[in-house]
Amino acid sequence: MDNNIIITIIVVAVISLLYAAIKLFRFWFGPTGGNTGFCAAAKPSFVWYNISQFLSRCIFKTYNRMKIYGTEQIPVGRQFVTVANHASVLDGFIMGGSVRLPLFIMVKKEAFENPIKGFYLRKVMCFPVDRSIVDATAIKTAMRVLNEGYNLGLFPEGTRNRDGYIGEFKSGAIKFALKKKLPILPAYIHNSHLLTPPGKILPRPAKMSVHFLPLIDTKAMLEEGKTEEDILKLLHDRICTKGSEVAGYDVRVSAPKQES
Repeated sequence: MDNNIIITIIVVAVISLLYAAIKLFRFWFGPTGGNTGFCAAAKPSFVWYNISQFLSRCIFKTYNRMKIYGTEQIPVGRQFVTVANHASVLDGFIMGGSVRLPLFIMVKKEAFENPIKGFYLRKVMCFPVDRSIVDATAIKTAMRVLNEGYNLGLFPEGTRNRDGYIGEFKSGAIKFALKKKLPILPAYIHNSHLLTPPGKILPRPAKMSVHFLPLIDTKAMLEEGKTEEDILKLLHDRICTKGSEVAGYDVRVSAPKQES
């Protein structure tokens, strides 16, 4: 038998076995996979987190030539909530690898449905949110994270904008910072939508960058009589202004689209 045929048979057999193992794993631990049972009981691990973010940083800096700007804006020794635009499933890893501080990140619950992925996400300090409802469990988790003194990472658009434009921010994204009167660290992630284009399995070697912007002092703004809407608008404007400056065109979803 031809060696190429033998190799092909072996590869197909291995892939089939892996696929069957994942299906069995999901069957054993429930239809919702990572949202119930054994995987849902996984606890965050700083060891897992630090290893994951170190590897993420190394990969993005070499494979995607990632540049990080404005790191002097990151408050060391002071709790904060960081907020960024969202265009790729990899944005959480990009943020964690860029901040280089422990950062709990709220992620859509669908990402946890594969039990292996759900287990891993929980170990690296992610937690699920059901975007179709006011998710009381996710809210309690976020507040517990802040009450315990940790930092929180959020993507206030509520979904990915895969064309790289920035949509409107949902007000719920800043309620946690306002409740605790914590500073908000705005960040603009440039070109992450090119890393995971629709129809592609493996990330692409697109050049990207992360830009941290001056802190928004929510406590001072509230004391000045500013409203939640004022703070949300300032946050959105600050990120969109930096995005437009870096991209070379208006990145707001409402803006006219650039010719591809």
